[in-house]
Amino acid sequence: MNFTSRASHWMLLTLVLVIGGGAFYALKHRDKAPQQAEVIVKVFQANEVTRPQLKALSGQVDMSGVLIATELATVRSKVAGALMRLNVAEGQLVQKGQVLAELDVRDLISRTDERQAAVVAAQRNHQLSLVQHKANEDLVRQSFISETALAASQANLASQLAQLKAAETAQLAHSKQLADAAITAPFDGVVARRMVTLGEKLSIDQEVFHLVNPRRLEFKTMVDSAAGQFLKPGLQVQIQFEAVATPVQGRIDRIGPGNDLGTRALPVYVSLAEPVTTSSIRPGLMGLAHHVYALAQEGLTLPVAAVQEEGGKSIVWVIHDGILKRQTVSLGLKDAAGSHVYILDGIKASDTVLALRFEGLKEGLRVEVKP
Repeated sequence: MNFTSRASHWMLLTLVLVIGGGAFYALKHRDKAPQQAEVIVKVFQANEVTRPQLKALSGQVDMSGVLIATELATVRSKVAGALMRLNVAEGQLVQKGQVLAELDVRDLISRTDERQAAVVAAQRNHQLSLVQHKANEDLVRQSFISETALAASQANLASQLAQLKAAETAQLAHSKQLADAAITAPFDGVVARRMVTLGEKLSIDQEVFHLVNPRRLEFKTMVDSAAGQFLKPGLQVQIQFEAVATPVQGRIDRIGPGNDLGTRALPVYVSLAEPVTTSSIRPGLMGLAHHVYALAQEGLTLPVAAVQEEGGKSIVWVIHDGILKRQTVSLGLKDAAGSHVYILDGIKASDTVLALRFEGLKEGLRVEVKP
């Protein structure tokens, strides 16, 4: 190989090494070169955004409550004594005047007999004093006794009459006690609770039974005081009770004069339109009633799905110039269907708002709405 060929060979080898070294350097330092941050754009479809609409909604008052008995009584013992008989059990139907329980009356019978004997003795004494007084009147007319003696006879007659009345009153009182030893039902109803046991020594005015009339019921509910302005006596409502397939027609009977001190809510009482004839409707049932009313004023509205609750505040997501922004809003009443709500403050009619709830949204996110 001549000199010229060797030189060409070495030059070619040098060129290959230079090119290879440059490529290796470029690959080595490629990751170290600054890269431009990638911009993330969130895409929403046209049906996923909305604008506030100016319109009037129909409102609805939701009334949840419980069915209560309007005719109920606590049956008490009117006399003291041992409970000898219990004739009814809890849940049993009873009729007005039916004997529910009986006390031991042997001591009462003995004392009543004593009072009867006292009445008989007082009647005899009164009759004797009456005969004597008439005789004394004849003697005074014949001047056999003085007027003073006649006055004493008159006083004795009055005393005997008073003793007779006292004896008769005592007899009546003991006779009433004897009758009260039989505890009776004050009206047709159901024994809701029994508070005594057989053989127990009862005191006067002790509770024995709780009695309710299951056919005389009303629906009691508590509503927000603001919603109370849309209710008035006479309004017809339908009540859906738990475990009862068919709604029950009702009528608002009365509204409390003020808010309950404990709940700050307004009590509303709804009477049932027809008497209860089925055992499935009974005291203690929970129920739900609605009253739909038309709202007169117009206002900005949004779908309820567009509003979220965060930290006790109501917020919506608004798109401004392609940027997502969290906006706090003040809410008004919902419509009857519960699908739209008045927005009192926080947005304008021209704002574009996300109509649905999305997870993982961040304020400042760049967004795009596609038709």
